[in-house]
Amino acid sequence: MIPADEIGEILEALDLSRAQPGIGFLEALFTRFNARVPFENATKILRDREITDVSDKPRTPEIFWADHLASGSGGTCFARVAAFDALLSALGFRTRRLLGRVEHDGDHAGLAVETGAGETLADVGFPLPALLPADAERVESARSELAIARTARGIAVEWVDGVPEGPRALELFSETVSEERFAEHWRRTFHPGSKFLKRIAMRRDLENRSVSYAGGFLRVDDRHSRLRIALGPAQEPAAQRLSEIFGIDSEILARAFALVGEDPTPETESTLTAYLEVAASPEEAYARIAPAEGYRALVEKVAEVVSQEPTATGYRLTLASPGAPREAQQGAAAVDEVSPEPSSLTIRLERRMRASASPARSSYAAQRRGGKTYLLRELRLGGSREDLLRNDSMRGRLAGSLALDLLAWARML
Repeated sequence: MIPADEIGEILEALDLSRAQPGIGFLEALFTRFNARVPFENATKILRDREITDVSDKPRTPEIFWADHLASGSGGTCFARVAAFDALLSALGFRTRRLLGRVEHDGDHAGLAVETGAGETLADVGFPLPALLPADAERVESARSELAIARTARGIAVEWVDGVPEGPRALELFSETVSEERFAEHWRRTFHPGSKFLKRIAMRRDLENRSVSYAGGFLRVDDRHSRLRIALGPAQEPAAQRLSEIFGIDSEILARAFALVGEDPTPETESTLTAYLEVAASPEEAYARIAPAEGYRALVEKVAEVVSQEPTATGYRLTLASPGAPREAQQGAAAVDEVSPEPSSLTIRLERRMRASASPARSSYAAQRRGGKTYLLRELRLGGSREDLLRNDSMRGRLAGSLALDLLAWARML
């Protein structure tokens, strides 16, 4: 049980006022919990190393919420579900705990919550980007559309769109799980070799994007793009930099990094990648624009090709503004150095603008992900570009220009 005097503090931390249990209040709690209480495993790593008895390793809701109020910490799947369940119960909601599957049976958990609109599934453990009404077949959110199918054990949830990276499906079982069984599966997550005990990872889900850290990289994912920032070598420790982004006390992160180490990331250049699903095969999509005549047809939608010549790695196109007078084309706007790579179905591009000393590097690629074909348009941004973590408008404009290139490519298929 959460101490009664902490409920008000928790709601204040979530920037919410107490209300009657209902679907609207549940929606607000779900959204604020995922935005303000980070999914993170630093506290799990510390708990695992500091507590000997495995039965005492799980951070109960009382510990979870006290830690969050004191240090801004959160937790991983089972700890988040238990903490959210305790909060909902204290606020008058009726809930049922459920088990589920991401990689294997029982490695995941969620909640079923009674509301006036019927039972609703609240998965703060993954977390999902939206609540799931029990009878829903499709659920729309700002970051993705989810498809829900009934299974013999409960429901299967699959991402219809969104950035095709990481797990794209999970299952929630409909059977109510007892406290004892829930605790048993929770303790199993502390087994030696568990992925959440090896390297530090964290995530916050905001309105139209998620911000995450893993493997030495910061990521910002929205519905159609991913910004990838390498922390790389820096004078400021990773714990301090991540503390500012995720709101977790830097001392907690520093202690956890001291136990598992920081991920080495010699890269210092950031990338922004836009994605588009198409019906064609990756090979067909690549073949459409990899040859010089195909790439020329692509760029001629926005520029005039002044000249074309072969190179050791591909070909070179000199471009001018469409409709420019012949005399103005002598000072061409851009030169594209194009290098197709059949083995990876990638077309690498260096574009040198007349007024720029260094080329802009980018690529087109076609890949198979989860049985679907995706077109990828990636821009190498140069430097860390952590400013784009804060400048959502600029990130959106850059991603939008990449998405237009993908649409032009898709129309050729």
